[in-house]
Amino acid sequence: MEQAETQKTTTLRDNTPMGLWKCRIDGLINKPDSSRIAAIYAVMDCFFILISIAFLVLETEGKVKDYFINPKNPYYYYLFGINSGIMAFFTADYIARIWSAVSKVVFLKQVLPWLDLLSILPFYVELVIMAYSGPQTVDTEGNSDAGGWYVVLRVCRVFRVIRVFKLARRSENLLILLKAVGNTSTELFVLFIMVFMVVLMFGSIMYTVESTTSEDGKTNFTSIMSGCWWSVITVTTVGYGDLYPETPLGMVVGTVALCWA
Repeated sequence: MEQAETQKTTTLRDNTPMGLWKCRIDGLINKPDSSRIAAIYAVMDCFFILISIAFLVLETEGKVKDYFINPKNPYYYYLFGINSGIMAFFTADYIARIWSAVSKVVFLKQVLPWLDLLSILPFYVELVIMAYSGPQTVDTEGNSDAGGWYVVLRVCRVFRVIRVFKLARRSENLLILLKAVGNTSTELFVLFIMVFMVVLMFGSIMYTVESTTSEDGKTNFTSIMSGCWWSVITVTTVGYGDLYPETPLGMVVGTVALCWA
């Protein structure tokens, strides 16, 4: 069966040495069961993804984040070199996926390639910023000498969390789940609209009730937005407890909202 799939894939490409190389690269990257080298490549890919995610998490830990974000630290450039090597691997992997794809249009219509691109681009944005303003220096209070670029760097680092979706490519069950979510997008949209309507309705009612029936006119529900926040955590049965009704009528509304959920 695997041979039949390989032959089918090969027939979709040009019968040239370049086409055969594309078929081999595609098997190496996308089919871990095709050969032992492909299986090793898949393990390396997962290992680098986990290391990259670990770096992202450790950069926010107070005891070790200085190693990752402060160029004056002796370990900074070692860790930066490791991260650069991992990103070079991800970049080469992404270019090879595009190059070996049977149809570039079909490849770019998928969601995972764009998530891969979003996980890679922040690194190069950081490199451009570092080349322009120099490596940022962060003091013990979290202040940076990168000026206005510091916000851009922070946003770029947040986008790196998208790399976790790269693991989905290595799990058939996760891919099936993502396809199921995509196939039910209409139903999920309708559900979102219904939840939005319920949240807005109960948030508005709670704000009106609490602001008009409280004895001294003081209430924690200062706006409809605060009422919607209370409605969200109530309808979803989270219940943080930071906002709650204090009037008898407000308690009735809260009970109805909870039963509605």
